[in-house]
Amino acid sequence: MKKIILLFLALLLLICGCRKKPEEKGIVARFNGEPITLEEFNKALSPYSPSREEIPALKRRVLDQLIEKRLKLQEARRLGLRVTDEELNQRIRETMGSYPKSEFITFLNKEETTFEEWKEKIRKDILIEKLITSQVYLPIKVNEKEITAYYQEHQDQFREPKKFRIRQILVESQAEAEEILKALGKGEGFEELARKRSLSPDKERGGDMGYFSKEEMLAEWEEAVGKLSPGEVSYPVESPYGWHIFKLEEIKTPRILSLKEARKEIKEKLLLERREGALKEWLLGLRVRVEIEINEEMLR
Repeated sequence: MKKIILLFLALLLLICGCRKKPEEKGIVARFNGEPITLEEFNKALSPYSPSREEIPALKRRVLDQLIEKRLKLQEARRLGLRVTDEELNQRIRETMGSYPKSEFITFLNKEETTFEEWKEKIRKDILIEKLITSQVYLPIKVNEKEITAYYQEHQDQFREPKKFRIRQILVESQAEAEEILKALGKGEGFEELARKRSLSPDKERGGDMGYFSKEEMLAEWEEAVGKLSPGEVSYPVESPYGWHIFKLEEIKTPRILSLKEARKEIKEKLLLERREGALKEWLLGLRVRVEIEINEEMLR
C-alpha cells in the first residue's frame, strides 16, 4: 500500500511541475475542459480572515479543495450517478428542520447565497457522498479474524475503570437541600422527590445520572460520592450548578470489556482507518489522470 501511495505522489508531483497557465482572463485554474473562475475562487475564500502571512497557503488550500470537489463531480457524472428529487428534498427537510423557509432564505441571503444556490450545493454534496460510498467505502470489509486479532493486541484500550451509578436532586439553595434531606430522613422516596423538586433535566428519570468514573466527575461530586456505599445519600454539595444531594445506586468494579462488547467499536475503528487511507489513495488516482492548469499570476 505504501509503495502505491508513493507512486501516486511521485506522479502528482510530476503533473504539478508540468502545469500550464490558462490564458483566459478571470480563470484561476482549468482541467478536463472545466474552469475554476476568479469569482468562484473569491467566494470560497470569503469566509476566512487570514493574516497577511497566511494568505498564500490559504489560497493554495482553497484552490486545492475546489479542484478536488470538481474532480469528484466529474467522476460522478462519468459513472452516471444521479440524485433523485426525493433524495434531495429529504436532505433539505433534514437540514432545515423546523426552521420556516422564509426565515431560512433570509439567513441565506445574509450569507450572500440564494435558496437555489444552496439547494444545488446540497445536491452536489449528496452526489459526492454517493460516489465515495460506492467507489471507496463499500468494497472495504473487516472480518471477524481481524476484529479478534485487534482485541487481543490492544486489550488496554478496553479497560473500563471503576464506575458509580448516581442519582441526584439539584436545587438552588443550601436551605432547600437541607429541607430535602429531612424529607428523605422521614422516609420519602429519593426518586419521587427528584421528580418533584429537582432542577436538573434528569429529574424525569428520578434523578438518574447514569454511570460515571472518578475522572468524569466534578471534584465536589467525587468527594461526596466516594464516601458512599450503594443505597446511601450524600450531604448537600455545592457546585457551579447549585446544590446537589446524591444517592449512590451501584458500583461497577474495574474490568476489561469482552470481545462481544468491544466488537462494534473495533469494527468501526478499523473501517474508519481503512476508509481514510483508501479515500486518500483514490483521490490521488483521480488527480494523476488529469492535467491541471493554474494561473499562478492570478492566484498571487
